[in-house]
Amino acid sequence: MLRIKLLRNLLILSLVIAVFFPGYEYLFVHPAYNDLLTKETENEAVRYASYMVRTLGLEDQFLTKDRLPDQLQEKLRPVSRDNRLLKLRIFSTQGEVIFSTLAEEVGTLNKSSYFRELVAVGQVYSKIVKKHQSTAEGAITEIDVVETYVPFMAGGNFGGAMEVYYDITASVSRVKQLSLHSMGTTLLMSLGFLLAIFVALYRAHMSLQERDKAEEALRVANAVLEQRVADRTCELSIANKQLTDQIVERTEAQAALGQALEGIRGDREKLDGILSSVPDGVVVTDGEMHVLHMNAAAESILETSLDKALGRSLGQFSQDVDFIKKVNQHLNANYGSEIFDFEAPATDLGASHIYQVRMSRLVSDESKSPGVILLFRDVSKERDVERMKSAFLGMAAHELNTPLTTIIGFSELLTAQETAGKFDDRQIKDYLRLIHDKAMALSGLVDDLLDVSRIESGRPLSLNYREFSFPAMARDVVAAYRDQYSQHRIEMVLPEDAPPLCADQSRLEQVVEHLISNSIKYSPHGGTVQVGLRVLDDRYELCVTDEGIGMNEEQLAHIYDRFYRADASDTAVQGVGLGMSIVRHIVLAHHGDIHIESRLGSGTRVCITLPITPPAAAGTARQPHSPE
Repeated sequence: MLRIKLLRNLLILSLVIAVFFPGYEYLFVHPAYNDLLTKETENEAVRYASYMVRTLGLEDQFLTKDRLPDQLQEKLRPVSRDNRLLKLRIFSTQGEVIFSTLAEEVGTLNKSSYFRELVAVGQVYSKIVKKHQSTAEGAITEIDVVETYVPFMAGGNFGGAMEVYYDITASVSRVKQLSLHSMGTTLLMSLGFLLAIFVALYRAHMSLQERDKAEEALRVANAVLEQRVADRTCELSIANKQLTDQIVERTEAQAALGQALEGIRGDREKLDGILSSVPDGVVVTDGEMHVLHMNAAAESILETSLDKALGRSLGQFSQDVDFIKKVNQHLNANYGSEIFDFEAPATDLGASHIYQVRMSRLVSDESKSPGVILLFRDVSKERDVERMKSAFLGMAAHELNTPLTTIIGFSELLTAQETAGKFDDRQIKDYLRLIHDKAMALSGLVDDLLDVSRIESGRPLSLNYREFSFPAMARDVVAAYRDQYSQHRIEMVLPEDAPPLCADQSRLEQVVEHLISNSIKYSPHGGTVQVGLRVLDDRYELCVTDEGIGMNEEQLAHIYDRFYRADASDTAVQGVGLGMSIVRHIVLAHHGDIHIESRLGSGTRVCITLPITPPAAAGTARQPHSPE
């Protein structure tokens, strides 16, 4: 691990951090605690001395023995009960002890330099004396004390001083315990941090070692392969030399052989390039189904990389149980090709895909276990087209069979000899009208299929532009539907003094019929269908609103798809799902726009806008992009 520069630097940084925090505690935090204790003790001594001066009435006086108040000892008795107060002394301006709680010290003179240089000029002087150290006066103490000199000033001059000795042994002990506890906690946290870093670095080191081992194995395999190639090349060179020595004519054959080898090498490089660029997935395994090679397409399909899958069993990284099951079923079938489909599960980024897998065996003379080539081809679109074709054939057969059955039945009824003369003119007229309506419906379905065929082939819709009254045309279509569907209430709002529209009237009539027909078909329980037409500047806007079953977002996204029906259940209304696709193509061919709003259970609103006057190039229809 120490040989890797990054891991070594991380370990050194972790050691520095682990040592820094306890050192910081010892060098900075613990001294700060002691300074705080000294400061607080000094402040307390100053407050106590100031209190005593005020209590004894010593303000603004030059202290002498004869100016001390009577019965000073009695007045100081309550103070002397403080167990921490070891001694109290009062000094005159000359440094003479004029009062002391220890009577034998009265009359002594303080000649120390700190008294003359600091206390006598009005500065507070404090000193912490550790156990077994000397006080400011040279005495050895057996406890931890703080001696504090507090000067009294009288008119800006030194008037005397008071000295207080405080026992801080307990406070020092608590500070030491707090410091030791803090340093111990910090040390444990640092050791824990160091241990966690060490474990993480060790795991990283093991991962790097495993990667190095894999790379080393790959290099060894490459070296073995190169050695085998070199050995074979050497053998070929010796054999070639022997043949050259024996037969001079083989020189040309040798040159040809060299060219052939060069061609093989080039072909191999081309083959590698083809495998890399082929859109289908290619996986090569040995007889034990261990991956030997795969291209980029296979990595995407199996959601892994060649580095991760190399040498591993196919079942270890493929989570698709169905795929592995099918591979095992076909693995021992025979030595030919096996083809099967499997569906990859859908992901968050898209829908599921269906892949066609072709298994082919690779048999080597040097190995009893054959290898396998798996070729993956995405056949999702082909399967969708097959399902769409099957659904379309079923729907188209049903839609064609229904009107044909009616036409054949009523035509046979009218032409049969058994029923000749049994129907009056009104019945015959009704039957013929029904046959005509069904024939027109059949013709409309065929026209829709022809329009779709024309659109699929890339040919534009043929449009016959001429001027006509759009409101009148819409009124005629609505009137026909009102007579036919009395259970629906069809409301219509038309503009007054509307300009004529230049467009293909038959195509737009087809659009209006599709929109109203859809509104009625998908409002099975009746309701109101609103048809609104208005003029917006240089465009017409037509909106058809119903109170039917509506659509959700997924259905709305596929509404323009060919053969798509929002309600595809067995009880759904009839239709092949071409109406909205054709409507969209007709509207866009007229350089218009279409917009749909719908909510499930609340109905649908379809609005189209069309230019009143077509563009200059009216013969060129605007073609939409394929919804696929």
